[in-house]
Amino acid sequence: MASELVVENLTVRYGAVVAAEGVSLTVAPGECVVLLGANGAGKTSTLHGIGGLTPALGRVRLGDVELDRLSASRRARAGLGHVLEGRHVFPNMTVAENLDVARPRGGAKPPVEPLDLLPELKEHLGRAAGRLSGGQQQMLAIARAVAGAPQAIMLDEPTNGLAPKLVARTTEIIATLRDLGFAVLVVEQRLEVAQDLAADVLVLRHGHIVHEVKGTDPELPDLLHAAYLS
Repeated sequence: MASELVVENLTVRYGAVVAAEGVSLTVAPGECVVLLGANGAGKTSTLHGIGGLTPALGRVRLGDVELDRLSASRRARAGLGHVLEGRHVFPNMTVAENLDVARPRGGAKPPVEPLDLLPELKEHLGRAAGRLSGGQQQMLAIARAVAGAPQAIMLDEPTNGLAPKLVARTTEIIATLRDLGFAVLVVEQRLEVAQDLAADVLVLRHGHIVHEVKGTDPELPDLLHAAYLS
């Protein structure tokens, strides 16, 4: 069963540089929250702080489990899935091996089988992941996160570099994950993704949340434009 992801006053610093400060958000099961903002706004740093890939101050909780003192691998085992920017598949392993290595050793099963969610991967199971197209690798990265039986899933710019048809397909997959009851947190630069998902949107600027709106809010394009220019 999916659990609520709660982040309170998350702060990420790289030396003297503050990448994210005082970020608080909640993603309930069956809900999608999208972080929007310009390059350098702190979106990826926020996800890295939540996921334990970057040292951070603040509280991170998934259901009843406090994650903020756990390593990234232990956060993953506790149910926090993370699809990193740039796909990060194992290129010399087959698609099937990429999925198998992600499955929990304790026997936990995901709410949906990755190949049911992404049937387009079935014909490539014996193919090395490094020989897939960029779009196929993105599908595999999502499938691998699902194979880990997470309760919440974070996706960092999942449509980056994809053709319009694959952007639409990726958005459809995210909507399906939400509808299946996962708590879904997405970093994006494409406004239309948040709009198509009718997601709750947090606009980041210089590491701070400056707006909280619905993806369907007609004021969102102007708010985002102002955040990009400031």
